[in-house]
Amino acid sequence: MSPHPLFGSSIQNLWQLLWRNGGVSWKSSAQLSIAIGSALARLPLSLLEQITYSGKLKHVQMEPPIFIIGHWRSGTTHLGNVLSQSPQFGFVTPVATGLPHDLLILGRLLKPWLEKAIPPDRLIDRVPVQVDSPQEDEFGVANMIPVSFLHALYFPKHFERNFSQGVFLEGCSDKDLKRWEKASVRYLKKVYLEQERKPLLIRNPAYTTRIPLLREMWPGARFIHIYRDPFRIFPSMKNYFYKLLPAYSWQAYHQLDIDRIVLQTFKRMMGQLINDLANTPSHEYIEIRYESLVQHPLQQLETIYQHLDLPDFEQAKPRFKQYLDSIRGYTKNEYQQSQQQRELISGHWGEIIEHYSY
Repeated sequence: MSPHPLFGSSIQNLWQLLWRNGGVSWKSSAQLSIAIGSALARLPLSLLEQITYSGKLKHVQMEPPIFIIGHWRSGTTHLGNVLSQSPQFGFVTPVATGLPHDLLILGRLLKPWLEKAIPPDRLIDRVPVQVDSPQEDEFGVANMIPVSFLHALYFPKHFERNFSQGVFLEGCSDKDLKRWEKASVRYLKKVYLEQERKPLLIRNPAYTTRIPLLREMWPGARFIHIYRDPFRIFPSMKNYFYKLLPAYSWQAYHQLDIDRIVLQTFKRMMGQLINDLANTPSHEYIEIRYESLVQHPLQQLETIYQHLDLPDFEQAKPRFKQYLDSIRGYTKNEYQQSQQQRELISGHWGEIIEHYSY
């Protein structure tokens, strides 16, 4: 039995997820039992961490993060992996996503053992995962509260509701929003302490729709938007769902219309992003093309540093080059695409294709 991301959830969060989503299928009952058992076993130390750090976290003065955003499958992982090679940045580690409630006590005690349990690569694209590979903070937050797009994958019976709430915050009550903000800030401050108070690189495609909110929460935050050929995004995103749903779903998912979900989500996310960036000061964000990053990585990285006024590019440059050399043999997934599919993509995403000159 493979581990499930919700094995790091709290008992309160699990109860709320089950209440909102109507339980799990019989074949997933064993994983649910492990998640509940794990939450109960960790509860004493989770409470100890909450008592020990609640007051301290309120007084932590944290530098505003640098957010790496972009639709899923646009290259956010690659960009985050490269930038994280600089020792000046902190980031969310695999241990941090798995133990958001226990990161600063139990996470430190069990870190050597937990690192051995990390899978060697990502399920969707075989990208290598190291003990210090930066992860999406979404996995940590999803173990803390019910508002997360990941819960659409875990509980696809209510996919539309969970996905709309988790990506667009649509249908969230004021209480839900406040709870998400509180959990997000608390979590990132924990990561900040665990990463020795280094400025954080936060990679999360779901934040592509939240620039105004994140600027309000973190004044001075900066954003790197990476975009990619939409004709590549469509089949890659379908593969994303086809791989993750069987692995993570605790309910039946065969009723989902994946093509419709992908087509609608990309159009809405990118349209909202374009509008939000038009109202964001130019010195707070930069947009880079995935294909340009692949072809001229060091040049693109230097452009990011210069535009966002980040220090010490020359010091980090050898580390960037070493990492890029180490992945030179990596082979991307290839997808066959019919003329009919290209016409489908053009018909739905034509304005975005034109906006980004593809």
